[in-house]
Amino acid sequence: MGFLDRFNKNKQKELQEREQAEREQAEKQAVIDRQRSEHASIKWPMIRPFSPVKVRDEKGNEHVPVVLADPLTPERKDEIGPMVFEPRISTDDIRFLNIQELIFLLTTMESFNKVSTLQDFEGNRRIVYNEIISRLRSSTQIWILIDLTTGYPFLDHGYALVYSQSEYAHSVAAVLASQYRRVNVQGFGGDGEPPVAGFFEFMYNMGAERLLLDNGYYGARIDRSQIMAPPNITGNENMPPLNPPLNFALCEFLSEVRWPVRYEKRDAILQAREAKMWSLIRSSHFIVPMHQEGRSETEGDGAGETRLRFPMMTGPDGKTYLPVFTDGPEFARKFAREGWNGASFQWKDLLSLIRERDGLIVNPMSHKAVLTKERIAQMETAAALSSGLKAE
Repeated sequence: MGFLDRFNKNKQKELQEREQAEREQAEKQAVIDRQRSEHASIKWPMIRPFSPVKVRDEKGNEHVPVVLADPLTPERKDEIGPMVFEPRISTDDIRFLNIQELIFLLTTMESFNKVSTLQDFEGNRRIVYNEIISRLRSSTQIWILIDLTTGYPFLDHGYALVYSQSEYAHSVAAVLASQYRRVNVQGFGGDGEPPVAGFFEFMYNMGAERLLLDNGYYGARIDRSQIMAPPNITGNENMPPLNPPLNFALCEFLSEVRWPVRYEKRDAILQAREAKMWSLIRSSHFIVPMHQEGRSETEGDGAGETRLRFPMMTGPDGKTYLPVFTDGPEFARKFAREGWNGASFQWKDLLSLIRERDGLIVNPMSHKAVLTKERIAQMETAAALSSGLKAE
């Protein structure tokens, strides 16, 4: 093959590649133009009120708390929003966006797709969502809201709230305070603060498997397991119990029952949450602090005697209660530090330990859930009746 033949062949190949690229660009632009036209009447999303719960001002007038400040300007939305019309979004396209901009893009994508289907919506959504997950997983600092009524992260319709910026968390905390919620902002990852990874482990122990990132601004729903896998727990019966579902049920019920407001269907909600809590209580194992006293070995002809001593705590009503714990981290907050041993008891065995006490207090350093003997008896009777058995 001569030089001119090779030259002409290369020229022809370049021409074909250029024509192919032009066709692909024209097809891409056609998709963009079509999708722009189909969504021309839709405005970019705006942040909505954090909560529909009304509060009273100093004059006694009821109103919904004002919308928090939008973190994105209209000009920035005009720059980011049109990305949803792209047939295919790549990681390189979005790597310079911050978390709020990513969530805004995800929100826009989802709301626009409801009006008219976006091309490759699922694939593009997955790319943006995975980038948000990656950012949260690699965060060096995050902020959460602690519910002071339970000592655990505040739950909003079953979601634990986590924030990418301190100012976001404090703004939402102020809104909740106006609604008579008692919350504090807790940081993870800063100087003198627990590590960020500790938060996600904390979520596992709490049983909170659903997170809301930056709720109150542009928020994204995230599964905790997508950030960190559950701890490597074996089935060793000698390990202390873990009760994530019970911890979660305690938080849901206690946070609501201790919220000093009235609203429609509140009684029904509390009844359902209390029933769920009691069902889990009755099927769980608990750690009980105890000391062994006396001789544990035989001496001479006489057998040694071992006596178990259990602590007592005074409840808010001035009565005495046996403290019990749902898991090792809860037990470690106080009694493990004070030299108490911990033994695992089933619920039915706990009942024999409160004959000389007024009941139980579950997780006294956090939940402070007081279970009086009277209430225990009522719930045991109800459980027996619902199962068709005669109460003892």
